[in-house]
Amino acid sequence: MTIVEQIVARQLEAAIVYESEHVIAFADHDPINVGHILICPVKPYESFIDLPDTIYAEITEVARDLFKRIERLYQPDGISFIQNNGKCNELDHYHLHIFPRFEGDGFGWTSNDLGIQPVEKLREMLAQL
Repeated sequence: MTIVEQIVARQLEAAIVYESEHVIAFADHDPINVGHILICPVKPYESFIDLPDTIYAEITEVARDLFKRIERLYQPDGISFIQNNGKCNELDHYHLHIFPRFEGDGFGWTSNDLGIQPVEKLREMLAQL
C-alpha cells in the first residue's frame, strides 16, 4: 500500500485540502515552502502516462484551483509545479507537487551539465521526437 493510499484510508494523518472519489490533495510532509501541496489520484497510478484522461483532467482542475488559493493566501513571488516519474518517483504513486516560491527561499535547480549541448546537436537529437 502506497503512502497516498494510506492517507486515503486514514491510516496516516495528513492535512487534506481537497478530496473526491478519484483525487486527493494534501500538505507535503517535507515541504519546500509553507503551502506545499501534493495532488494525487486516489488509486496508485505509477506515472503521468498511466493516468486515465478523466483523472488527469481533475488533477489539472484541482491544480488550477489550488494555484489561485495559494496565491491569495501566501502572496508568493511565484508558484512551481514538479512531477516525477520512473525511479525519480519515490512514492510509487503519481503525484503533482505545487508550492509557493519566495525570493531567496533557497530552492534551486542543480545540473550536472549532462543536457548541455550545442544547438545544432539538440536540433538533431530532438528531430527524432
